[in-house]
Amino acid sequence: MNEQLTALRSRIEHEDNLVNQRLSWLVGSQAFLLTAFAISLNGGPELKPPAYASANHALVALLPFAGMACILILWLTLAGALWSMAALRAQADKITQPGEFPIHSRRPIRWLGFAAPFAIPAVFLALWLVLLTRP
Repeated sequence: MNEQLTALRSRIEHEDNLVNQRLSWLVGSQAFLLTAFAISLNGGPELKPPAYASANHALVALLPFAGMACILILWLTLAGALWSMAALRAQADKITQPGEFPIHSRRPIRWLGFAAPFAIPAVFLALWLVLLTRP
């Protein structure tokens, strides 16, 4: 087997694993932030010590922005991973010999695979935007 193709396949797999890890980080961070947001909203004024009332208001105001910042950062890292994988695939296409097993699927199949890494952050972003526009 072509050693260069094996190395390129390994690097593409590494980038793909990074995409999966980043998506897991996003879902974990959004779950944490949404939980904090809900807890901040649900505590009635009688339950909050007066010294923490301003901190609670700040949390309610700032948590949506923190959530959206995490989403935007994740999208940047996804763009970097896609860019890297595209460059690796292009390099692989240059050295692949006829009859060798391709190291990647066709473009439509690859894009379907990236539906979750792009759609899940979009869902969270929409949620934060809706929460920001509610009184």
